[in-house]
Amino acid sequence: MEDTPIHSPYKVLIVDDSAIVRGLVTRMMTEDSDIDVVGSVNNGEEALSVMEQGGVEVIVLDIEMPVMDGLTALPKLLEIDPSVRVIMASTLTKRNADISFQAMTLGAVDYIPKPSSSKDLNVGAGFRAELLDKVKAWAEQRRKMLEVEQAAAAAAADEAQLEDEEELAQEASAQAAVETAAEAAPEAASEPEHDGDGDGGDQDGKSTTFRAEMSIEHQQLHKPGRIQRKRFTAELRPRPMQQHPRPQQVQMRPAQPQPSPTPQGQSAPPSQAAADSNAAEAPRTARSAAAANPMPTRPQTPARDPGRLIRDAAIAAGGGHKSAAQTSTRSSPTAAAARTVAAPKRAAGNAQEGAKAARAKTARGGSAPAPVRRQASRGAISLLPEKRVNVEAIAIGSSTGGPQALFEVLRGLNGVRQPIFITQHMPATFTTILAEHITRLTGLKCQEGKNNMPIVGGQVYLAPGDYHMTVEGRGGSRHLMLNQNPPENFCRPSVDPMLRSLVASYGGNILTAILTGMGQDGMLGGRDVVNAGGMVVAQDEQSSVVWGMPGAAAHAGICSAVLPVGGIAAYIKKFAGGR
Repeated sequence: MEDTPIHSPYKVLIVDDSAIVRGLVTRMMTEDSDIDVVGSVNNGEEALSVMEQGGVEVIVLDIEMPVMDGLTALPKLLEIDPSVRVIMASTLTKRNADISFQAMTLGAVDYIPKPSSSKDLNVGAGFRAELLDKVKAWAEQRRKMLEVEQAAAAAAADEAQLEDEEELAQEASAQAAVETAAEAAPEAASEPEHDGDGDGGDQDGKSTTFRAEMSIEHQQLHKPGRIQRKRFTAELRPRPMQQHPRPQQVQMRPAQPQPSPTPQGQSAPPSQAAADSNAAEAPRTARSAAAANPMPTRPQTPARDPGRLIRDAAIAAGGGHKSAAQTSTRSSPTAAAARTVAAPKRAAGNAQEGAKAARAKTARGGSAPAPVRRQASRGAISLLPEKRVNVEAIAIGSSTGGPQALFEVLRGLNGVRQPIFITQHMPATFTTILAEHITRLTGLKCQEGKNNMPIVGGQVYLAPGDYHMTVEGRGGSRHLMLNQNPPENFCRPSVDPMLRSLVASYGGNILTAILTGMGQDGMLGGRDVVNAGGMVVAQDEQSSVVWGMPGAAAHAGICSAVLPVGGIAAYIKKFAGGR
């Protein structure tokens, strides 16, 4: 029987100037036991007051409001809590769509197209499902991010403590070596103390030789006109705070002969000096042994990059048909990212109870819920071997969290000569604005697909909202076609029909990337690509907002690599070329 995820409800704040909309959205969310609406306010200024109290994980933020609109409030909300996830809500107008994408460049994570009337909002089952899915997905993504940060912080603290202990052990070892050398000097054992001048010199120079072997602390304790005993100096020297004696040392200490007071100017009896030397030698020997065998150092954990919504970590690619845990070292960025995610996981297992309690708080010390107890993984991921592919087309599919992932991947594909086909689950009007933002932010020319549009290398074609985009023809006669066939995987546009048409037109000369998104759209089409001789790469779980689409492809065994979003462009260019 599968474990049911146990977590506290996601904390959501609703900001909208319409009382009707606020009431309906609040009712939709409170009907879901996984969501707790902590506030419902009518402008950005009131939202700031709620945020000051802490504990908010997701904000559904309207754009047009009195007093303070959404675009003005957004940076102020993120200043209070940079980890809060803001979803812009706007009606389906080109202006609002453009503002939503501007907001995403300022720190918002997603958008939700709001029905134009309260009647549509009340009966819109599609709006309700999309709203709840996005709120829960982004809240969970935030919790995962904070969990990884806490693990990384715990690992860094543990490593710093280990370094301090090793440094103290080394200092103790060096200190013991100085003491041993000083006690071994024949002058120390045979010459009685005597009065002398401030320089500690005498007629035969033996006292000067003895001072050269003393520690700095001993020299600092030297009093004018008299040289202090080494034995007393050793006792006065401060001990390292964290160097605890071993059990046998604790048992030996009461049995040590206590040094009897010796009048100044006289040497200790030989028997007493030998006993003191032997008693001091045991703890020094133990400290030297500890310094010679220091504790192993834990792996480094990279610092967080606060400007990114994803964290680099990977299930490495390549090198034969094998599991992700045994991937080839041919793809060095992947292997490095795999090590990156391993360190926080090991650190999380050794974290103290205090670190676990800290995960229950936000960056401001608010009452963020504890991380989710997630279901066990569906098993190891088998990767296909990389192969030489004469890449003639690049295809990308994405959904929830897709715009940010697309911007990052496409920025790295400047210079490729192949056409790039994209299906992003998104309504009409928003796809028009997305194409404009891709052109503006990535340097690649992007346009919405249109019927009979000819295919040109190096350009990006985006499936328009509510239409499946396909490719027909071969060679120089290839062109785009749109249709409104029934939704596939509950989506239109859908990734699968696009991939099937690309296989029919390009054969196996296709490289496909499946990015973050819900469901499994792209898995069946990706299987067709692989069967035809092409390759599929999927975004990894750690950098995905929702590991639905890429996870389905990865577990289907059709991927040659599973990579963080930051490594996908480089992987594509390795096979597709480009500057």
